[in-house]
Amino acid sequence: MKQIYRRVIDSRGKIRVEDVPVPVAGPDQVLIAVRHSVISSGTEVASIQKSAPELAKQVLKDPWLRAAVKNTVLSGGVSSTVDRIVDELTRFRLIGYSGAGVVVEKGVNVHGLQMGDRVAYAGQGHAEMVCASRNHVVKVPDGVDLREAAFMTVGGIAIQGVRRSGVHLGEVAAVIGLGLVGQLTCQVLRAAGAVVIGIDVNTERITLAQSLGAHHTVDASSTDPVEEVLRLTNGSGTDVTIICAGSRKSEIANQALRMTRKQGRVTVVGIVGMNLERMPFFLNELDFVFSRAYGPGSYDAAYETGRVDYPFHYVRWTEQRNLGEFIRLLADKKVCTLPLIGRAFPLDQAQEAYDYIQSDEMKGVAALLDFGDEAPPLARRVWGAAKPREIKDRVVHVAVIGCGNFARGFHIPNLHRIQGYKIRALAAATGTNVASLVDRYGVDYFTTDHRETLRDEEVDLVVITTRHNLHAPIASEAARAGKHIIVEKPMAMTVEQCQEVASAVSGSGVHFSVGYNRRYSSLARRLKALITSGPLMIRYAVNVQRIPQEHWTMDPIEGGGRLIGECDHFFDFCNYLAGAAPESVFAQCILNPEQDILQQVNFVVQVRYADGSLASLQYTDMGHPSVPRERVEVFTGQSVLMLDDFKVLTLWGRERRTWKVRGGDLGHREELESFLRLLKGSTRQEDAVVGLREGVLANLCSLRAVESLCTGKPVIIDAGNTLGVDAPCKDSNHA
Repeated sequence: MKQIYRRVIDSRGKIRVEDVPVPVAGPDQVLIAVRHSVISSGTEVASIQKSAPELAKQVLKDPWLRAAVKNTVLSGGVSSTVDRIVDELTRFRLIGYSGAGVVVEKGVNVHGLQMGDRVAYAGQGHAEMVCASRNHVVKVPDGVDLREAAFMTVGGIAIQGVRRSGVHLGEVAAVIGLGLVGQLTCQVLRAAGAVVIGIDVNTERITLAQSLGAHHTVDASSTDPVEEVLRLTNGSGTDVTIICAGSRKSEIANQALRMTRKQGRVTVVGIVGMNLERMPFFLNELDFVFSRAYGPGSYDAAYETGRVDYPFHYVRWTEQRNLGEFIRLLADKKVCTLPLIGRAFPLDQAQEAYDYIQSDEMKGVAALLDFGDEAPPLARRVWGAAKPREIKDRVVHVAVIGCGNFARGFHIPNLHRIQGYKIRALAAATGTNVASLVDRYGVDYFTTDHRETLRDEEVDLVVITTRHNLHAPIASEAARAGKHIIVEKPMAMTVEQCQEVASAVSGSGVHFSVGYNRRYSSLARRLKALITSGPLMIRYAVNVQRIPQEHWTMDPIEGGGRLIGECDHFFDFCNYLAGAAPESVFAQCILNPEQDILQQVNFVVQVRYADGSLASLQYTDMGHPSVPRERVEVFTGQSVLMLDDFKVLTLWGRERRTWKVRGGDLGHREELESFLRLLKGSTRQEDAVVGLREGVLANLCSLRAVESLCTGKPVIIDAGNTLGVDAPCKDSNHA
């Protein structure tokens, strides 16, 4: 199918039309053959006109992103950081967010929709086929033209802005900015019984608003809008003022304050400068609010992915209900969208469409892309430019399943560089994450159905880097398909999943490894070699930067939180150093009562080992970035070994020695090289990889630590039951 993208380093306004696989509808999703999608003259123009320096400046202003860049440098060195920067500049970005079409597939949890239903959708880019959350899809009545329904997302934004304004029947409402959102806001206000004043500097948009029912209009290019509004309201001012304009200047917001009556309300829907004057607030006791997206549910991953809905009696107007209300207004002829369209373009003229909305020839406030009435084939595999290469005995053909930031920053570049690996396939939920990688890394094909790679007889190894909740199911499928496996941490999200993976891998004959890369780093191996006796006292301090609560890794379903989603890395390293099986864990945390137990961040976990060794993991986001992110201290035989960020190793004992690695080394490349040597038959101990047993032990440390947090008691690690064998057994991946 065809998908439209923009790319940061392309010239201003240039877009790309790429062949990508058709996405697969998940259990809470709807696959739609698109008939029409809307190009906004506001949001999309602003997006494609951002230059690379502007975007870089935007990134540098974000403290969390700055911390992420720092962590990339620490974990992968300069070369990996360069890879990440190049990837960010060259990867394809979706554009578009509103359209309509026909249902061709639906997930098992989707009710109320049938194949062939006419629907409108929100939040998906311009493409021949889109896969939308069930909470972002609304059925379109027969009397509504799909071209009109394609405006649903923008209509939902307008409706949410009107709701946030609290407008009542008969009140006077001014709308500043008569672009696409502003035009629809005027119509929704009129439908709500308000007296509407439209304000803009563009005479064509003013005329359009008049033709669509605005009671009064103000040309701000030739008239003081505040004085004119006060004249129209007999000096009282508006009850409600809604800002739909976009400007870096603060004058628009201050004009809104001055034209609104005492105890009136100002609502910001657009993006304007916010250097506000105090006196209008103080003298008029104004309410000043913002409206975000199209209703409750926005930016809540559980809602936006369709996993949950909000109860009708408690959240009357969710995103989906606002979107549905806009469709009802269209059906009742209270809102009209066709006059907003300047021109319609077929898909093969997509570049002309974007040139048009940026030109002086632009009429109306939007353009329409028409995709025709024939849905493309449901092809979920797309071949790259290069033909598949001839298989050679020394080449291991790899499929990477999941192409998020980690895979793009580490595994994919490293697999490309290591002689002996060939990336045959990339699999991701949508083609967006992989389309820009195919030519750069000589990938044979990419797909939206990971099972394509498992059915591919030429794929030898799968590297699983999806979101955490998919690791165990895909690893089990891969083992049953006879593919060698490297799965990123965590191996599993529950003890039951852990048992499922162990059952699938045991006896399958495949080599299996979990991505605990730290034990492969050069200083980690030196540290291990310096330990001459036990038992050990180990302290592993992890000083992380805070991440947004809404980040997917903090989601209890997809990410599992920090303890499950990340800390098995550190448990594995402690297990590696101790050289003995962990027997029990005891966890405590500084409890944040507003967060789920899986979302707790500041905790200490103590691990007891079979040989008497003790390890303590101290994990916190309460620290300072000047302190090492990871510090490991090992106390053994009257000596102390200290490893800082896998960059500096220091030995205190009869003598003091220090080893350093320039740029840091977390073992990402060495992990892949070790696995390659294993596949080639190496039996050397130094080529041993993290096998099933090690993966289970580290995974169970995390899972049982969560149980300990819940009970407040130590919990036994029953690895033998999970593996189906005695825990101390040697794994087949080891010499």
